[in-house]
Amino acid sequence: MQTYQYQIFGQSGTTSGQVKVPPGSELTLPNLFASASKSVVQVTIVDPQTGSQQGIGSGFVYDSVGHIVTNNHVVAFNLGNNEYIVTFLNGNAYEATLVGNDPFSDLAVLRILNPKATDVHPLTLSNSLPLVGDTAVAIGNPFGLSGSLTVGVISAVGRLLPTSGGQDSQFMGSAASSFDIPDVIQTDAAINPGNSGGPLLNMKNEVIGINSAIYSNTGSNAGIGFAIPSSTIKKVVQSIITTGEYQHPYLGVTGVDITPQLAKIFGLIDAKGFLVTDITPGSPASRAGFNTGGVSYDQQGQITNSYGDIIIKIDGNEVRKIDDILTYLERAKNVNDTITLTIIRDNQLKDLNVVLGSRPTQQESLAVGPFGDQSAPELDGGYSDCPSYVPQSLCDLFVQ
Repeated sequence: MQTYQYQIFGQSGTTSGQVKVPPGSELTLPNLFASASKSVVQVTIVDPQTGSQQGIGSGFVYDSVGHIVTNNHVVAFNLGNNEYIVTFLNGNAYEATLVGNDPFSDLAVLRILNPKATDVHPLTLSNSLPLVGDTAVAIGNPFGLSGSLTVGVISAVGRLLPTSGGQDSQFMGSAASSFDIPDVIQTDAAINPGNSGGPLLNMKNEVIGINSAIYSNTGSNAGIGFAIPSSTIKKVVQSIITTGEYQHPYLGVTGVDITPQLAKIFGLIDAKGFLVTDITPGSPASRAGFNTGGVSYDQQGQITNSYGDIIIKIDGNEVRKIDDILTYLERAKNVNDTITLTIIRDNQLKDLNVVLGSRPTQQESLAVGPFGDQSAPELDGGYSDCPSYVPQSLCDLFVQ
């Protein structure tokens, strides 16, 4: 049984009391805020050389020893050489150290120094994915306004969040990386600068995600926000606490999703699958015996010819596009696991067994090429890594 304190202010004075709620029950918004807000913090990044504030965001208490989960892009300035101040809603502030970070999932972990036991109230991570239409509650510090709550619904699940947008990208907040983040939650709960790193909660006071980015032309909320799901938080954060990092499973392929034009050229009934057009040298895919492919265009941008291996299944699960591969690897696999990829090669089915490697760092990725385990940038006169929920005209703006 959970107990929540309340105060009612009226003309006759103030009345205090307690409300007891059975575990797992849905709460009212006031009770949810009363419980969760004491676990949500403001994260301030200070340049130790100048003493100037370099960034501000949100975070939440992960465990009883004082680990704080936030976004990598919140703490990324001068990474590792900053001073971090963690402030609770009651005003108590603590110095914190950076335990580790993972730019590929936009997650980071801080640890506050010598916290009072009365300030450390871990939030519970949800064990299940939310459903579209479920209520979503965001708590954080938008524009530095601490203790702010906004409410919306889960608009979509399973999004692929681009993380390579530059200064002109409509996707604001996500960490710079050449890899996309799969399995992302979309919500219309108002999320603004400063909300990054704060929890997205269900009505049971469970963390279903960590608010990480918004889609906006202005930099402010436009009703499309994105959160990294609790399933990813569980895998990545515990590894960061233990080892300081998280190793993502990695194939090392670049390619394009099968379009109707490509399906016609290859004689496929359905426009499903992922055509491998390039392979990272020395990668697991290279060692497994993948063949590189290609796509030829005429002057009008129409496909005239194509060749290469087409991935249609991963461990027996259908592959419609690259999203399916990325999501499966992040959800179900680890480095050194073996997977079976079913491909079409020269009109014949073939199984290739691949021992997954560790995703290279951003510096290593730049040394071998800008892509890996994702779509190549151009197809049919457009961009194949444009998310399906973004108009092509907008996609052209932020991927060029």
